[in-house]
Amino acid sequence: MIYLEHRPEAQLLPWVRLLWYVRAPEAEGRERVLPNGDVQMVINLAREYCAGCREGEEAEFRQAPALLVGTQRCYGVIDGSDLREMVGVVFRAGGVRRFVAEPAVEFRFAETALEAVWGRAAVELRERLMEAGSVAEKFAVLERGLVGRLRGEEAHPGFLLAMREIRAASRRGANVSVREMSAVTGYTSRRLGQLFDEEIGVGPKMFTRIVRFQRAVQRLHRGGEMRWDALALECGYGDQSHFANDFREFSGVNVTTYTQTVGRWGNHIPL
Repeated sequence: MIYLEHRPEAQLLPWVRLLWYVRAPEAEGRERVLPNGDVQMVINLAREYCAGCREGEEAEFRQAPALLVGTQRCYGVIDGSDLREMVGVVFRAGGVRRFVAEPAVEFRFAETALEAVWGRAAVELRERLMEAGSVAEKFAVLERGLVGRLRGEEAHPGFLLAMREIRAASRRGANVSVREMSAVTGYTSRRLGQLFDEEIGVGPKMFTRIVRFQRAVQRLHRGGEMRWDALALECGYGDQSHFANDFREFSGVNVTTYTQTVGRWGNHIPL
């Protein structure tokens, strides 16, 4: 397997976390992918479709080869065959709104054909990516495609203030409530909900839950001996029971199963 990440150029960096490329010709099987609060773009370069699948169902269904994957509230299932050659874009929180006209809520909990969003430009981008020789050339093509779609408008200041509070709390291993965000930003909880729907696709309460869940996932993926009750407190949960319930809701498995089955990527669980 070849997996590479690329830091985007300065013009894109405020809105795009990273670009990635994977080539795994022998990939097969299915994996659960855990929610991380990000919106992503994925483009299959190995075949003319992405495989859609649901846990517990053997049959797959064909989706467009280029997808905009909205913010998810629980795990999804992917087919490993999609990883035979694929590129992707991980947007920062609110970043996708700089590249599409629609509010992020239009894409949440879904995988939308990029062609339905960008039109012919999505098809042409994929064609150029397939023609590019090296991985470096593919990243360059992808960057140019993103720059060509970049919209000038900035994110709403209320949303940016709220995100700053969420990040600051996360660095401390703590959480921030919607009420606290409202006090800091001066916007009502209802207005904050509208802003988060527009910029991310889910409300501030759900987003902060995903952020907290991800703290636990990354800590578990690093490995090492730990007590679940201590981990729960470290990640901002009130108690071990709350942690266990949240973990199962987002991942579909308990913490012990996760630690026994997780592989290279913390957000992927082989099925």
